[in-house]
Amino acid sequence: MSESAAAVREPGLVATPLAGGFAIVRGSLAEVRFATAAADAGLVLPTAPCTYVQSGEHSIYWLGPDEWLLAYAAGPSWQPPALAAGAVVDVSGAYVGWRLTGQHVRQVLQHVTSYDVHPRVFPPGRCASTVFAKAAALIAAEEQGAFAVLVRRSYGHYVQRYVTAVGEEHGIEFLAPSG
Repeated sequence: MSESAAAVREPGLVATPLAGGFAIVRGSLAEVRFATAAADAGLVLPTAPCTYVQSGEHSIYWLGPDEWLLAYAAGPSWQPPALAAGAVVDVSGAYVGWRLTGQHVRQVLQHVTSYDVHPRVFPPGRCASTVFAKAAALIAAEEQGAFAVLVRRSYGHYVQRYVTAVGEEHGIEFLAPSG
């Protein structure tokens, strides 16, 4: 293959930074005050283990029976709500994330995590806390073969380098954050 043909080759994996913020939501849906406060704030909290809900420009990931991770598009149009019951704690400084897309995303993921990301086992709408490149991470299967990957900010550079090395044979591109 000539150099010019290699230069125009589409990457097999593209990692786009997830812009916005993160918040932990805590409370028991069995408590009427919390359930009402969450609903009044427009939070649709997933109740099934290992699932998430996409609502407009934010996603809410199930972490446990009384804990969710809210990923939101930061800006003047929407901020995490203050609830009359339960708790919402901004953890934006603690996480970094990417949306992984491309024809080789599943092959790369199978090298980076031991979690089975086959669509039969891990269809869109599923999420899981797992080990990702030897770091704790939350992965979520999205529509059209995309995945969201959220890691502690302190592991962000390491995970990016690890995924880049694993994805090199497929062609990988990490896009810079917008803004």
